[in-house]
Amino acid sequence: MKNGVDRRRATFTPWFWSYRWAARIEAAIVACVFAGVVFIMGFLFQMPGPLVVHVDDDQRQPIKGARVRCTSPDGQTSYAGMTDVFGEAKWPGLAKGPWKCEVTPPDKYHAGTTTGYAVVVSRHPAMWTTEIERPGRIATQVVRPEGAPRAKVAVRAVCGNETWEARAGLLDGRALLFVPHGATCRVGLVRPELPADGPSTQKTLSCESEPCNGPLVAGVGEEKSAILKPTREQWTAVRPPPEPEK
Repeated sequence: MKNGVDRRRATFTPWFWSYRWAARIEAAIVACVFAGVVFIMGFLFQMPGPLVVHVDDDQRQPIKGARVRCTSPDGQTSYAGMTDVFGEAKWPGLAKGPWKCEVTPPDKYHAGTTTGYAVVVSRHPAMWTTEIERPGRIATQVVRPEGAPRAKVAVRAVCGNETWEARAGLLDGRALLFVPHGATCRVGLVRPELPADGPSTQKTLSCESEPCNGPLVAGVGEEKSAILKPTREQWTAVRPPPEPEK
């Protein structure tokens, strides 16, 4: 004390350093909060990344609707899904390790199942990309006989053991057939087996009684054309019954 002024250096003591019970409780709460934050950060850094399966064609275009199934490293768990518009099927939060994935492309690609592996690790996505070659295409024009009633007749492509059946348009008479690339195919008018486009169970054509075209060979992504000109009797024989009114 000098001239009525206290010359001692001022000090600051934090509240939670004091010996009061309220301060001790607050200090414990703060320590728990910091410990929780550190634990959560460590847990987040150890979380496995998502498993992503990407399917595209030989032109790097995504393939939608491919069937994907992935099996865990221990073989006890599997997940199945379909690829989206980006050609991807994804699952987050899976067990770490090598996952076995099987991809079956849509039927029109006439391709088998492809198998690959993706290793799930912390934080980073595990991605496996597989490529499917595009099928060949046969654009068929069905010429309706003059005066015959309109109908969505069926056109079938037979390429050895592979087939594809499509309905011709009611107005333009056009049908697009997807066939295995490099395979020798014949195209013919048939009585419909399927309600829509797809591979048929019947692998024959009645070329003796119905118009046919071929042999045709389409490469990867290549398009060939064919014209079928049935007679009035042939058109009547393959014309499906009228669809019921909705």
